Amino acid sequence: MNTVKKLVIDSQKGDKKAFAQLYSMYQSELYKFAYYYLGNREDAQDAVQDAVISAFQSIPKLKNEDAFKSWLFKILSNCCNRHISEVIRHRELIEISEDITGAHCDKMSDAFSLWQEIRSLDSEERSIVLLCIIAGYKSREVSQILSIPAGTVRSKLSRALAKLRNNLDKEEYV
Repeated sequence: MNTVKKLVIDSQKGDKKAFAQLYSMYQSELYKFAYYYLGNREDAQDAVQDAVISAFQSIPKLKNEDAFKSWLFKILSNCCNRHISEVIRHRELIEISEDITGAHCDKMSDAFSLWQEIRSLDSEERSIVLLCIIAGYKSREVSQILSIPAGTVRSKLSRALAKLRNNLDKEEYV
């Protein structure tokens, strides 16, 4: 039995240390996904925290221990979507630090442009791009997380990446 499966089974039995080990295995990937999805550190940390709490409370219901990682990312994706809905509902503005200077300016400008373009994708496209490119999932895994066919994942990924390239290329000449 592999380590992850054993930790999941132990977590399902209420072993908090086992769940903490699972969390530590995926912590970086979870945060990176949430950060690119939501666009700022605090919101990403909140979403990851909400997802981990929800996962801890729901893990006894997980039927397939081998699906833990995709199950966890699906919970995180739902938390991110809920957060975006709340932001839209309350019309909160995302603040951007104005103390960017010197050599970091170009990199930050490029990163911000990419972030803006990713945010302009619809929710499903954004999830596909982030899961494939940032989290490193294969289309088959993303199809399980989002409950859509793998072929749809591949075609939507291709179209979304083409949109991003096209929009970013247009910005260079503005």
